[in-house]
Amino acid sequence: MNEITVAIVDDHTLMRSGLNLMLAKQEDIRVVGEAANAEEALKLIEAEKPAVVLLDISMPGTSGLDCLQAIAHCSPQSRVILLTMHEDSQYVQDGLAAGAMGYVLKKAADEMLYQAIRNVAAGVVFLQPDTMKALLWRQRQPPPAPVQQPYKALSEKETVVLALIAQGFSNAEIAAELKISVKTVETYKYRIMEKLDVRKRSELVKYAMQNNIV
Repeated sequence: MNEITVAIVDDHTLMRSGLNLMLAKQEDIRVVGEAANAEEALKLIEAEKPAVVLLDISMPGTSGLDCLQAIAHCSPQSRVILLTMHEDSQYVQDGLAAGAMGYVLKKAADEMLYQAIRNVAAGVVFLQPDTMKALLWRQRQPPPAPVQQPYKALSEKETVVLALIAQGFSNAEIAAELKISVKTVETYKYRIMEKLDVRKRSELVKYAMQNNIV
């Protein structure tokens, strides 16, 4: 029987102790050390080169996700299982993208964790069934529609009027430039303000400058 060496990284002492006691019951799994933060974890992992690292995502200072790349550098053969309270599939996606090979919720850390350790040690990615379903559902969702900038709703003539306002033209000067009446300029300006949800000429100028409408 091949022994699987494991390092436990979690900032909660009780969680580390509980995992240690639980894993000690398995003949093929041996805990080689514990760490409470990323700095301790890297020293432990570099020294012991464990087959599997149980890594908490939420730790003070450097997070588990940020720690993944450093682990890959100091011990490429060590495979990481993220052990966390977070059920959001975005965490799963981010973790896998960062190099983790497993994702187990702390509330399910029993037989599920044994299975995860053995799978990951063998080079097989492990996700809990519910986590896998949530991840697949997320990936099947259409991408969010791009947010349309308010100025896209302006007509061509309104955009021209806004650009002239931003350049400092008065209503009379805009009217002369576009060969329309001052009243028509005022109407355009009112429509522009409504579409951009602004109330002052200075706000129109600021908006135009921020969006390069000059």
